[in-house]
Formats: sequence, C-alpha cells, structure tokens
Amino acid sequence: DMKKVITCMTIISIIVSVGILAAQEEAKPFASAFCSAATDSVQFDVDIVDSIGMDSSVTHQLIYRDPTVNSWNESMMSELYHVCSLYTFSTTIEFNTSSWQLEWYNRSEGDSAVATQSPKNSGDVFPVPLYLEADLGADSVGDAENAAGPFLDIVHGYASYSDTKLYSRLVNNGGGFPTNSGFTTYFTYSVGIVDPDASDSIAYAMIYANIPMLLSPGLYAFDPTDSSFTKIGDISTHISGNSLSMSCNISDLTSQPSWSDWPPPSGFIILAPLTGTQDLSGLASNDFGKIALYLPESHTTDFEFNETPNLSSDTVQEPAINTVSASVEYSDPDAHLPAIRMFHFGTEVYSMTACEKDYIAGTLFETDVTFDSTGWYQYYFEFSDGAETVTTTLDSIYVEFSEYIPGDADGSGTVDIDDVVYLVNYIFSSGPPPYPLEAGDADCSGTVDIDDVVYLISYIFSGGPAPCE
Repeated sequence: DMKKVITCMTIISIIVSVGILAAQEEAKPFASAFCSAATDSVQFDVDIVDSIGMDSSVTHQLIYRDPTVNSWNESMMSELYHVCSLYTFSTTIEFNTSSWQLEWYNRSEGDSAVATQSPKNSGDVFPVPLYLEADLGADSVGDAENAAGPFLDIVHGYASYSDTKLYSRLVNNGGGFPTNSGFTTYFTYSVGIVDPDASDSIAYAMIYANIPMLLSPGLYAFDPTDSSFTKIGDISTHISGNSLSMSCNISDLTSQPSWSDWPPPSGFIILAPLTGTQDLSGLASNDFGKIALYLPESHTTDFEFNETPNLSSDTVQEPAINTVSASVEYSDPDAHLPAIRMFHFGTEVYSMTACEKDYIAGTLFETDVTFDSTGWYQYYFEFSDGAETVTTTLDSIYVEFSEYIPGDADGSGTVDIDDVVYLVNYIFSSGPPPYPLEAGDADCSGTVDIDDVVYLISYIFSGGPAPCE
C-alpha cells in the first residue's frame, strides 16, 4: 500500500547514512580541539580521525567569531603532524576582539559528506537566525532525478540545536515547497536522522508532506525489520522563499527505546536530506543533499587571563642504536595547546608530537632523534602556550655512535647467505644476537624475527629491496 511505499524514502536515507557511518567506524570525527593563549594571534589545533584526515580531497576549516558579533569568519587548516591514527590540523588567526572572547568550532567537508560542529541556538528562536546555523554543505544544482520542478532539487543544508530542539533547514533550487500536484502526485521533503550508537537499526526523519489520511508534517520513526512507519512527534515548519526550516523536540528522539543519549556517546548524529515524489506509478527519490556527521557542540574561550604552563617528567634515553628518545609532560591550567613544542638536542631543534591530549591533566609529548657521532650532547625542552614560554633545565647525555650495515647480522661487513644462517640460528636455536641488534632488523620493523630472514632471502636470491630500503 501507499504507506509502505512511502517508507522506501526513509530506507534510502538509512542506506546512505549507514554507509557513511561504517566508513567512520563510529569514531568521533574531531577527537579533540584546542587553542593557544592569545597575544596578537591565536593558534587552533584539531585532531581528526584517519578516515577523514587522510583524504586529501577533504577541506578543514576553523569557524570563529567574537560572540558580540552576529557573523562568522573562516580559516583553512593545514596538516601539522600525523601520529597515533590521528591527523592534527592547525591554523593561526589574528586576535582582534572587543570582548576578549572567541566562539569557535571545526568543520570538514568532502565531495559527498560534511563533518561539523555547530553554533547553539540558545534562545530557541525559530526559524533559526542564519548566524546560528551550521553549514551542512552545498549540493549540485540541477542533479535532481525525474523531478517535477526545481523545488525537488536540494542545493544546500543547514542545522542547529538548543537544549531542547534539533533544527534543520533545506534550500532548494526554486519554486517554494509544494506538497502536491493535483490529487495523484505528492512531494515530500525530509531530513533523515540516525543515532550511530543506537541499539537497533531504527532511523528517524523530520518530514514535510501532506498526503491525505496518510502523511502530515512530523517526526517519524522507521523500523526496517517490520517496515513500520510511525509518527513519534510534531515538528515546527517555516517556509521563506526557497528555504524550508523544520525543528523537532530532542526528547521525542531520546524517549525512543533504541536511542542512546543526547548527544550520542560517539558525539554526533547523522543527518541525511532527501526529496521524493509519490504518484500512481510509485515512489521516486529525487535528490539527496550531502550527508552530515553533525556534532551539537561549539567552544567559547575567554583569553583575558592566562596562567603559565608547566613541564614535568622529562626523560631522555638511548633505547636503540644511534637514536635518542625524548619525552616530556606538558600541562596548562587554561587547557591551552603548546604553540611551541621543541626538543633542543646539541645544535639541532626537533618538533615533538602527542597522541591523546588533555592539557589540564597533562599530555605526554615525544620525539626520536638520531645522532652521527659519539660524545656529550646538551639538551633541554622548550614549550609555549602562545603567550608564556617555559623550558627545562639544561642537561646532557653521553651517547656512542655505532656503524653497522643493515642486514649484516654476523658483522662480516657484507650481506650474504651467512647472515641468513646467523639469523636463523639466533631466532630458533638461541644463537648469539646480531651486533648491534638493529643490524639484524633487515625490514626495519623494529624487531628481529623470521620476517627478516625472508626479507634477506628475497634480497639475496630474488632481487628484492635492500635491507631497510
């Protein structure tokens, strides 16, 4: 019947949404985000999961404003470093506000999807003012299929939230938002909503439509296991020209047995805009907008006062041949990121990186450096929160440089079958280890094992890559 046909529209939205969700493996797109202290500029960093950060076609933005101004600025972010399955992107902006404050959030956009944090519509104003909406991305103009008019062609999407409401806005290609043409053709405009942490496959949608005795504007739940399609709440709607604004109660979502929490533990929901046409020949989906990983959160930072950061637990050691490992814990009572994070070793300076970051509790920064001569090396750590610089006491370490040939396990000066025999004896018969041990690590994996034997055999007999190439 027509009711079940209509549900196909939501099924399509679910399929697209779940595809995006699977690609992200339910990881929060922005693992962490921080800013430095302010002088005449402020640095912002965001840690982005590999699945988004590694895609060179995705652009990353900082969106920011003085909270006293109803407009936003944008700054493109560039890759700072990659470690621990996270890409750290960074940008530095001029600091010039009348309030000493900045509100800011992060946004990443690809060809078919957007991950974005969002301004908060704290006053529950409806329709939502433009400056309180997050941009969910533009969709190609004229790509609607089998559409009765440009009104079924989605060209842009937006979203916002408050403590009690979720808001969305669709922009089409013209013609307003008619819901029917005569008595046999009906048009639907919807935004699918998926909880990535839901305990089942139920999805939801805010739908604007008017099909007599069947479908009216509202918030609907769709259960693909039994094809049930149920209205679970009312929505507010507002049409202005080619913009359709809709809002629903967050409580109508969270009251559903399968809904996890608000926001979900993964930190985001998935929004999927869709238009469709129902006539005597059946249902046709006309257009999809960009899929959005929507994070209902933003940041407001007060820069008027600043406390000095702290360095502790600094360690420098020689864990591997011709290599020094350095680490130090950086903490900042204001949670400011380190705009400078340097290890000074001898006459050289090296940048340091960190994995999981909690600057108030303390974050471990690390780096490995190589040296090429025996002797004493002076070292110290230098960090800055952007306004205050701190250093550790100057210290020194004595290191010995060892020359070796990668793959020359027996130390003969050449790489040959004797090294294969030497490694086999060491690995399987408790024979003497290579000296230095790194000489036996032919594949540079960090360990000496059977893979190194296979690597050497390939190099010696099959023209494989040279040891540690």
